Amino acid sequence: MKEISFEEFVQRRDEEDVRLIDVREADEYEEVHVKGAEFFPLSKIRRGELPQEDDRQTAVICRSGGRSAQACEIFEREGFEECINIDGGTMAAEDAGEEHVVRGDSVE
Repeated sequence: MKEISFEEFVQRRDEEDVRLIDVREADEYEEVHVKGAEFFPLSKIRRGELPQEDDRQTAVICRSGGRSAQACEIFEREGFEECINIDGGTMAAEDAGEEHVVRGDSVE
């Protein structure tokens, strides 16, 4: 598992087509999430449900980096190519600026 900062993720996302999966729970995701993030909670992943794999590199985000690291470990164990954990998670995205996030009262 590779780990990068949110700023590094933004740069990589701007240069390549990187898939972003948010593994927090529904209420957290609805409150605030990174623009373009797919919602797929860790609770489902722990039960053996996995998102459909595609040909893009996969980055995973949570609130601060702990749950996303767990998800990356599971993804890699289940055959996903190298997974990228976003250190600092959604909190780092919020710190980077409102242009990076969608709030519950916003329209994506």
